[in-house]
Amino acid sequence: MGHLLNESIRAETDASGRLTAYEWRGARYTVRQVLKAYGEADDARIYRVRVQGEDSSVAVAELARAADHWRLRHLFSA
Repeated sequence: MGHLLNESIRAETDASGRLTAYEWRGARYTVRQVLKAYGEADDARIYRVRVQGEDSSVAVAELARAADHWRLRHLFSA
């Protein structure tokens, strides 16, 4: 079961704009795989990604991007 969070995060991207990691509640999570991307516009999309925490825990997160603002919408245990 997932947890609805809808909290702001600080996203990190590479030079091409691809999401590589994010910080949430003082912890850093590395994006290991983009599982799915939803939405038509480049300025508003939803990403479902597999992430790995600093403690090596693995989860699936659903992230929303609107312009340059990112939010963690849902978090699922993997």
